[in-house]
Amino acid sequence: MKQLQNSLAHQRLSQSRTSLDDSEYTARFSRLDGLVAQLAFSIRKSWKTLPSWLASSVNRDAVATGKQEMTAAGRAVLSSWIVEEIFDKYFHPDLEPSFSIQLKTIQTNIRRSAPMAQTVEEDDSVTSKIINWRLATLEGLQEVLKSPQCAANRQLLIDYLKGSLVAAVSVHLQDPPPSDLDGGVHMIVELAVGIAAHVPLESREVAIEYFVPGWAIVPEQMKLETGCPALVTSIADDAAERASFQSAASDVADGADGATSTEPAKKRSMLSALSALNGASERKPKPSAAVQGRQSQANSPNSQSRPGSPHGGKDDAAPPRVRMAAGFGVQVRGKSILVKAPVFST
Repeated sequence: MKQLQNSLAHQRLSQSRTSLDDSEYTARFSRLDGLVAQLAFSIRKSWKTLPSWLASSVNRDAVATGKQEMTAAGRAVLSSWIVEEIFDKYFHPDLEPSFSIQLKTIQTNIRRSAPMAQTVEEDDSVTSKIINWRLATLEGLQEVLKSPQCAANRQLLIDYLKGSLVAAVSVHLQDPPPSDLDGGVHMIVELAVGIAAHVPLESREVAIEYFVPGWAIVPEQMKLETGCPALVTSIADDAAERASFQSAASDVADGADGATSTEPAKKRSMLSALSALNGASERKPKPSAAVQGRQSQANSPNSQSRPGSPHGGKDDAAPPRVRMAAGFGVQVRGKSILVKAPVFST
């Protein structure tokens, strides 16, 4: 009996490893968010375009204005990249990069291939399976993780990620990019990689998530931000309207080219073309129902109507969704929320 008790105690001890406590994680992620916000503010006036996935969440005049909305958009671009290219991609920064990517893919596939959890117990079972695999893998890699090559691997990864992030952001910025871009990116990458070195050592699953536009608002995991202008006509809506109008104008021009060569026919053709062009202008596509709903909200703050609810009723109102997330959320899966993701609602 005593041997069994000692065995169970040893097993619990081996599975109760904590690399950083909750307050340390919260402090480091808060500092990372501060660095992201600082860089986003410094480059807010330097944008010329935005990634396509964010085009439906930002007003068409925001890029030219370069104010609060572009600071929020910059935070969204940087935060999304950090989660996708660092936390979701590498198992441990001290390992050889390609090997680290392979191990992270295995970890991701364990959850991805598991049946859809129907209960909390089933989800906890999958989480335990991942944790046990991760801890066993790290135990087998102890010799590698203690080798002198680890420092070189981490520095190689930092240099690569720094260049990748600068390139990913610069393609959307005016030329030349701001002089402080390199310095801001370096601090962000270095801190993110430092955090990523602790996450796999935990005997719990620390999940870092970025919530893309359209995600349902989850108050337990998100905090609503204010100070961003209401979304009226997005960059995507504006581009669609312009394309539709150009198509109508092109149809008119093609019709004019096909007119007869006689003078009366030419006059009639010109009059018809002008009339059609005016008609096309009058028939310019109206904003979508969602955009009209947002316009109604912006013009009438006390109005009860919402996007998707033309009669203003509550029963058929569309639930609030993420317009854009200015940062990411961090949780200990199944236990606690460490950082709530800052989001702007539709």
